Amino acid sequence: MFKVRLISLGACLLLAGCQPPQSQVSPDVANVNRTQGTQIVAFGDSITAGAGVGQQAAYPRLLSEILNVPVVNRGRGGDTTAIALQRLREQSLQADPWLVIVGLGGNDFLQGVPLAQTEENLRQIAIALQQQGVIVVILGMNVEPFNGEYEQLYQRVANDTQAYLIPGVLEGLNDPRYLFDEIHPNSAGHQVLANRIAEGLKPILERPDLPPNSQPPTP
Repeated sequence: MFKVRLISLGACLLLAGCQPPQSQVSPDVANVNRTQGTQIVAFGDSITAGAGVGQQAAYPRLLSEILNVPVVNRGRGGDTTAIALQRLREQSLQADPWLVIVGLGGNDFLQGVPLAQTEENLRQIAIALQQQGVIVVILGMNVEPFNGEYEQLYQRVANDTQAYLIPGVLEGLNDPRYLFDEIHPNSAGHQVLANRIAEGLKPILERPDLPPNSQPPTP
C-alpha cells in the first residue's frame, strides 16, 4: 500500500485556503476496481511539462518522490484540450498506465476557446482513456483566471464520465512567491501542487486492490 509522504512547505502555510477541498473516492469512479496497467501518467500542458523549471522540478517528478513510485511525464507545452485529444488519438501514451492525471484547460482560456468546446474535449479525453481501462484523475485548475465557469466545467466532466476530480489544485499559486512567470509555477509552486495531488489521490492509492506492479518497493 502507498505511504504518502507529504512535504510541508512553510510558505504554503501562509496562503489562505492553501488546502483545496478533499476528494473522496467512490465505487462509481470508472475502472476503480480494475487491476491492469503498471504506471501512473501525468498528461497535460506546459505546467505538467515543467515550463521554466524543467521536468526534474515539475510536479510529476515530485509526486513520484512523494508516492515512491514512477510517474511518467506526458506534458507538452502549448497543448489545448483539442491538441491533447488529437495527440491522444494519434499516439497512445505508451506507458501501460493504470491511472492518468489530466491537467488541461489553461491554454484554452488563453486562446479564447469556447467553454463548451473545452468541456467536450475534456470529456472525450476522459472517455478515450477510460476505454483503455485506466482510472482518469482530472485536476480542477479553477483559480484565477481559471475560476467561475471553469470550476463548474471540471465538475461536470468528472460527473459525466465518472472520472475522479481533485478540485482547486492551483488555489493560491498565483502568488508571486510560487510563480516562475505570470502563468507557470516555480519549483516551490510545483512542490505545493505535487503535495495537493498526492493528498487528493490518497483515497485511491490506499485501496487494497491496486495493480501489483504499482506498489512501492519494500524498504
